[in-house]
Amino acid sequence: MSLDTKYRPLTYDDVLGQKTSIKTLRGLVSNDAGWKQSYLFAGPFGSGKTTLGRILARALLCESPVEGNPCDQCASCLSMIKGGSTNFVEVDAATNSGKSDIKKILEELDFSSFSGNKRLYLFDEAHQLSEKALDALLKPMEENKKGTMDKRLVVIFATTEPEKMRRTVLSRCAPAFIIHHVNSETIADRLAKVCDQEGFTYDREALVLIADVCEGHIRDALKAIEGVASSNDKYVAVSAVRAYLHVDRNDVVCRILLSDQDESLGLCESLVSSTPVGIAYERLMTAAMFAVGLGMGTSNPPPYWDRDTLKECFDKYGYDLLGFVDQVSSRPRQGLTGALLKCDVLKWKIGAVSSQSTNKEISLSFKEKSEVVAGIIENKPEDCVRLSVSAFTRRVNELVKAVRIEEEKKTKTLGSS
Repeated sequence: MSLDTKYRPLTYDDVLGQKTSIKTLRGLVSNDAGWKQSYLFAGPFGSGKTTLGRILARALLCESPVEGNPCDQCASCLSMIKGGSTNFVEVDAATNSGKSDIKKILEELDFSSFSGNKRLYLFDEAHQLSEKALDALLKPMEENKKGTMDKRLVVIFATTEPEKMRRTVLSRCAPAFIIHHVNSETIADRLAKVCDQEGFTYDREALVLIADVCEGHIRDALKAIEGVASSNDKYVAVSAVRAYLHVDRNDVVCRILLSDQDESLGLCESLVSSTPVGIAYERLMTAAMFAVGLGMGTSNPPPYWDRDTLKECFDKYGYDLLGFVDQVSSRPRQGLTGALLKCDVLKWKIGAVSSQSTNKEISLSFKEKSEVVAGIIENKPEDCVRLSVSAFTRRVNELVKAVRIEEEKKTKTLGSS
């Protein structure tokens, strides 16, 4: 059994973070309000949406819930833990998204209503349900069971893209439960417990690094622990983690942004030889935005990014990095190749160099203007006081224009001689 399955939380106490959501869910069950609406869990993949949905389902179907928690002793709880409950149905909406699939569910619902049993449905990847499928769910989600305030159909939706859910569906759910990222230190604590139980030795820094790279995705972190330990004699070391999670690729990504045109092509070749092109694009965009954030003083990149190199990227290219992100983000995610990546990087670098040259010329003209202004103020300060802002600006522009005309005349004279 894989570690992410073996250590999947079975109770609210096992869930990392999400204290506010858990408190609300327990309260709904404790106050017999759990069947009066459906539920929506939203958050990034691997964050625990489905796990929370399953715990809630056990609590709702539990014969004797304890302070909003499933008792895990009754027949209903035990059957759900073993995966053999007929009253709880988990549906993969990615492959069962049509109206015909929902029709079968509603037929089962009618049978369970007739038999008196409560039935609960969890739709994973719920945003992939078709409009007709959602339309079929709306009425039974709205209707009450005869003689009660409980809904005829209670659904638990889990989705990574809540913005794609229809408002009519959301209106029949409790306010969305947003599953937030858990900080790296908390995840590292959980990983340490897993390592202790599995007999793995580890460096604390390695566990934090895994949590950082996995960006709060606990499932991915557990998979990483398993992979590193199995390939490194059950020792989770920093060097092994960096190699297993390809952290060194980020250094190459930073160097691609910073390097000159010739060197960048070779670095792109090295990157795509060991990294899927789509991921290479994403890491380049991420690095560029980290660099901009560092330059603005608003970003704190994770430790597996080279802060010094990113800051140097901003010092060299400045806000031209935004142009690169805008350019590559418009690429369709399908059909990307290593050649396209080289082309995009090279086009951006050529454009950035051209932009810097133009900016240099513009700044030079401003310098000229400032020198003229300084001369006016120094020679006739009383005139400056009497001039309005618009008149002062017009006078400066006239002087600058006169200076340029004189320079052009000199250039022509030198050329003819």
